[in-house]
Amino acid sequence: MPGRPHRQEDSMPFERMTWPNGARCAVALTFDNFGESLDLLKFGHAGGALADGVYAPRRGVERILDILDRHGIPGTFFVEGWNARKYAYLLRNVAERGHEVGAHGWMHETWDKLEPKQEQALIARTTDALAAVLGRVPRGWRSPGGLTTTATLPLLLDAGYRYDSSFGDEDVPYHMAVTADRPRDAIVELPWTWQLDDAVFYGHNSARISSAETVLGLWKEEFDAAYAMTGFYMPVCHPRFSGRPARAITLDRLVAYIRQHDGVWFARCEEIADHVRGLAITPRYQAPEALPE
Repeated sequence: MPGRPHRQEDSMPFERMTWPNGARCAVALTFDNFGESLDLLKFGHAGGALADGVYAPRRGVERILDILDRHGIPGTFFVEGWNARKYAYLLRNVAERGHEVGAHGWMHETWDKLEPKQEQALIARTTDALAAVLGRVPRGWRSPGGLTTTATLPLLLDAGYRYDSSFGDEDVPYHMAVTADRPRDAIVELPWTWQLDDAVFYGHNSARISSAETVLGLWKEEFDAAYAMTGFYMPVCHPRFSGRPARAITLDRLVAYIRQHDGVWFARCEEIADHVRGLAITPRYQAPEALPE
């Protein structure tokens, strides 16, 4: 079956992003998974060698917060509603220390297997849980595992979300029209990449766990390329992985390396999304379409 016709928007001329105060590169440090909810879904309990999610609230989150404090920079934590409710005291501390909290599903569901009504219910439940803890609704969403359906973006927009960070299809943030029949309804997308996801290198289900020194070298290379070419850099870290001692030292060294460069804007994801929303020149795309019948 032939695919849909090529559209001009599918390959837009690259325009380097413009950032506040003439910054050359925006850096968003992001952190996913706040507790053991994923382990409960996968294993039915939160113990044993593979169920290490509880390490995040016990040690990992605080260690990462100390790194951010030491450098005086903000981060964005994408948190599951279940974990937000259980670790409310810790989540409030994250917000009180100047960091953004976004949503990351209810318990880290396999999101692309959900029906629209299930998605809608879980988005509402997650949003309500975060709002109850923090006193404000989250503005950003990152789907568990970066998985989405064709219903996800319209549902997020209807629920009041201003940006998403689930896609890996661009170098820079962009506007995405959520449906063809709602061309004026757009959400800002902050794209991520597997090359900057610590789970690929540190996860216990990886073929081989990488040394922290190797990851530091790779992530420096990625930053150098972003600084030179795209102007956008967004690592995806997990406190259960990057909060471990050797890896936390690596994160600290990465931040120190980035700070050696002039014109770097360390920002929360919502700050970047707000800035992109106001730009006249930025990539604009349609949301992905379903497979034709």
